[in-house]
Amino acid sequence: MASRANFRPPQQRRSAATLDRIVQAAEELLAERTFNEATVDDIVARAGSSKGSFYSRFADKESLLAYLGGECIARSKATWAEQLGPEEYADAPLEDVVDAFVGRLLDEYERAGGVMRALFLEARLNPGSEFEQMTDDLDGHIRAALERFVAARDDVPHRSPRLAATTTMLMMDSAIREAVFYTNDRGGPLAVKPKDLRRELVRAGVAYLRG
Repeated sequence: MASRANFRPPQQRRSAATLDRIVQAAEELLAERTFNEATVDDIVARAGSSKGSFYSRFADKESLLAYLGGECIARSKATWAEQLGPEEYADAPLEDVVDAFVGRLLDEYERAGGVMRALFLEARLNPGSEFEQMTDDLDGHIRAALERFVAARDDVPHRSPRLAATTTMLMMDSAIREAVFYTNDRGGPLAVKPKDLRRELVRAGVAYLRG
């Protein structure tokens, strides 16, 4: 299984610029097609680079996805403690905090949709893989932040903050992933506008947490 350890960081400015082009090309292609459909040839052609340049940085395409996913997850984790930090929710109405939570999830998946879609799909297809470990790490990080929030709120009467946080994550995160990753872009019967999805998930989340 490929690993982020198989990424070889650039040593020179020119090499760093080449890496930036490869990363941007991969992100663009993953927004347009599946991970399996995006070949190394496609990526280097879009980047205006070469396969030699690609393989001087990544052992294989899976290593590239691990690198891209790792960067996305690191950025995401850096924002979640802030999003649900004590100073953020101490005096805020429950509706405002839940709205911010749902909005953050939507923003995260829309901003890095192609990469995150590929990462979560590869995690599901490869149990026990690094991809599954990465997505579990992100889910656990967000759930832990939500659990701390639930435990600190007097207006959330649930006896188990952990269960309440887990159920809220399942309800909101699963719906948003389905809409952003698989449904909205093809206009399926479950397609819904982001603003409508956000409003309805906030209503559902607040009703559940208040019991």
